[in-house]
Amino acid sequence: MTPFRPDIPPHVADVIRSLHPDLKRLIKSAIRAIAGNPECGEPLKRELDGLRKYRVRRFRIVYAVDHKRRVIRLMAVGYRQSVYEELTERLRRKT
Repeated sequence: MTPFRPDIPPHVADVIRSLHPDLKRLIKSAIRAIAGNPECGEPLKRELDGLRKYRVRRFRIVYAVDHKRRVIRLMAVGYRQSVYEELTERLRRKT
């Protein structure tokens, strides 16, 4: 089975670029793991229902899966304490 294609928007790519090299390597490895099996992350609830999270140390990768197009869209990468609130706020401002 072919892996899903990651879709990394510019704001997420900027965050990944700014990380320490060791953490950046772990994040990239996690993205490859998610692309190979999008169901490996845990589903989120409430305002972020429909999205999934993947844990990398104290960081979280929040993503959406498009099974039809075989794409995983990275929504956010950040510290566990703040990533969910920031993403919820950004999604609220869009609507």
